[in-house]
Amino acid sequence: MRWDGIGLLALMLAGTVAAERYEPEWESLLNYQAPEWYEDAKLGFWVHWGIYSVPAFMGDHAGEWYGRWMYSKEGQSSRHNQGLAIHEHHVKTYGDPGEFGYKDFIPMFKAENFNADEWADLCVQGGARFFTMMGAHHDAFCLWDTKLTKWNSVNMGPKRDLVGEIEQAVRKKGLKFGVSNHTAWNYCFFQWNHINGYDAKDPAYQDLYGNPIIPEGLDNVTVRPEEQEGKGRWKWFDRSRNLIQPSERDMERWLARTKELADLYRPDLYYFDWGMNPPIWETRRMQLASHYYNNAIESGQGAYGAPNVVLNYKSWKTFKPGSAVRDFERGGMDEIADMVWQTDDCVYDDHNWGYVPGVAIKPTNLIVDQLMDIISKRGVLMLSFAPKADGTFPQDQQVMMRELGAWLKVCGEAVYATRPYTVFGEVGGLWLEQDEHGRKKMIATGKDIRFTRNKENTVLYATFLDWPETALIQTLAKADLSGIQSVRMLGVDGELEWKQTGEGLEIALPAKPAYGMAYPIRIEFTEIPKP
Repeated sequence: MRWDGIGLLALMLAGTVAAERYEPEWESLLNYQAPEWYEDAKLGFWVHWGIYSVPAFMGDHAGEWYGRWMYSKEGQSSRHNQGLAIHEHHVKTYGDPGEFGYKDFIPMFKAENFNADEWADLCVQGGARFFTMMGAHHDAFCLWDTKLTKWNSVNMGPKRDLVGEIEQAVRKKGLKFGVSNHTAWNYCFFQWNHINGYDAKDPAYQDLYGNPIIPEGLDNVTVRPEEQEGKGRWKWFDRSRNLIQPSERDMERWLARTKELADLYRPDLYYFDWGMNPPIWETRRMQLASHYYNNAIESGQGAYGAPNVVLNYKSWKTFKPGSAVRDFERGGMDEIADMVWQTDDCVYDDHNWGYVPGVAIKPTNLIVDQLMDIISKRGVLMLSFAPKADGTFPQDQQVMMRELGAWLKVCGEAVYATRPYTVFGEVGGLWLEQDEHGRKKMIATGKDIRFTRNKENTVLYATFLDWPETALIQTLAKADLSGIQSVRMLGVDGELEWKQTGEGLEIALPAKPAYGMAYPIRIEFTEIPKP
């Protein structure tokens, strides 16, 4: 055999390529860097859409959880996670769950007015830089052209590859594309269906309803007195949903479908909900991550160490920090993080995500305030909307998208492709107030300021979340401001007068701009000083 220079080089290159693949182990997966496009994007849109959009009823829980609670009975839900109202509504409207089960909504989910190009247009109008499509929720009904189960939108219901259509439309607009997968929790999502002996007992439906391991006596799970109020409500929720375990079949079908979704659509972002965080899932979590990252390398999206894709996880126990991107459902960080992270939230308040008629959405200015708080700490907001079963967005949600886009068209300079300052901002007295569930109310005042800066470190944006009586930036009281080149408010013509006092940087305010939400002041320096 001839060992010439070319042959040796080829062997070395082959060895390099072979080595530069992710293995399903944490040591390998920790060689991960989040993509710059993602940290630059700041805002993505997302949807909760599926079979649950047909009944579109939340009772006193959540619309997208209809399939779980329609099977519950008295005593099988706590006050906070009460599904009895959903069960009673179902019996009154559709009949006994044993006669009309969740599966029977599928023919009613037609998506007859779904237009992927119109959805993509709304994303662009709303200022989103990526769009995440629901692949499958906890009900395990797949919205893509899967070959692994008959329970999918190509074979039933709409008779369309909904994921495929929106993927093509979104990419045509130059946006990044993501998918969300919530099926790990399917094994216990239909818990009450299994326990109460409705249509889940039929083997023909197990691929939809799951095949969990149910201990004897689980039907006696009722709410204890200490679980009726306060934090005890969450104790019951955890106890009731974690008593059953996934079977090997449940975990293997999850992994197979998860890989297939990645293989077919090559998503730039792959979001995962709860369900795969227990230790029993660890091996499959690593298999999933290595498969997804290697796919990105093989398709030319990125390279080992920087696959240029985002894998979202929730619980800190699910992935080793640094091996993927942490997500907080309706929450976030209190300080600036070392690595980019994500908040996923919904246009609806409280805990509902699926479309429900007559339920008010949040005001747009609150979303803008939340966005500025998140990005000031190196976060990204993925905001979920809720289409109707026919595939159209309610008018109020379309208005919100366009209002967001209008504000970003004027003020996006303080948002896109920015990075955190040394401190994230100044917090007003109402921002940290909490609701009954311990969540921050995010009530902004004129004293709430969030900082961002450009990558070149020459422009600092101080965004007042409400119109201030006096534009005073206390953080800069002792900073060296000799390098200031100009001060102005985005969307307002002309420079603003300023002075440094012992209290901070005081800026003469212009007339209040018409956009009426979160007011970014642009301060240009030769180089941004430290506080």
